[in-house]
Amino acid sequence: MKQIRKLLILFIIVVLGSIGYGYYKGKEIPVIEKIDVSEGTVRFNLDNAGYEGKTDKTLVENITYDSESNTFEKLYKKSDLIVKVSLKNRKQDYNTICSDVNILDIYKGTPLNEKTIQVYEPFGYQEKDFINIFGACLPMRENQTYILFLKENADQRYQYISSLYGKYNYEQDAYMEVYDSEMKAKDMMQYDMLDFNKDKYYEIMKELGYTDMDLKANEGGYQRLAELKDTREIIRASFDQLVSKNNRIH
Repeated sequence: MKQIRKLLILFIIVVLGSIGYGYYKGKEIPVIEKIDVSEGTVRFNLDNAGYEGKTDKTLVENITYDSESNTFEKLYKKSDLIVKVSLKNRKQDYNTICSDVNILDIYKGTPLNEKTIQVYEPFGYQEKDFINIFGACLPMRENQTYILFLKENADQRYQYISSLYGKYNYEQDAYMEVYDSEMKAKDMMQYDMLDFNKDKYYEIMKELGYTDMDLKANEGGYQRLAELKDTREIIRASFDQLVSKNNRIH
């Protein structure tokens, strides 16, 4: 097995071990307030990024997201809350990121607090060492506004309905082309989403020693990422059309 594959497997074992330790052994994992995600290194798990929900291809971090929410109608139906927000601050909560956001507008639902809510963003976070991206959404940026499609958790915090289709920059998404599995976090924070080129990614993976069989095993996820921009633009257009008629889209 190639070195990159070994590192990926080792990382997954570490993450799963940390989550299991915190949740199942009842031990406290410290919450770190007001983290700066522009520091450190970003790692992309592209082999599984296109998978969500309970499938044999889905990483444990993406199981809670809805693989069927890939149209505006489905996102709307399954969302407890649809809001326009701006980032206030974020913290490390267990091995993930929980962000405080200011609510600027409400399109569906009634939050307990109509000024601020807490939202889990779909990333793994290990202090300042690295951020692991499991889907295609990148962290919300400061001084930007976003439309979020959210479901409420039992702890009265929220998470995206989908890690691929649950967040939109209100003005326009900035896409980052990614061909490697690692980059500096400060570079990532200029963008909102991954821009995935399946053919280019296959070319690079083959240079690293991956076989056609290796790549074929995750082709469904790669295809979903390759179609990501077009699907998101269709969803955005449907949202904009309804909001232009009526601010609340009930």
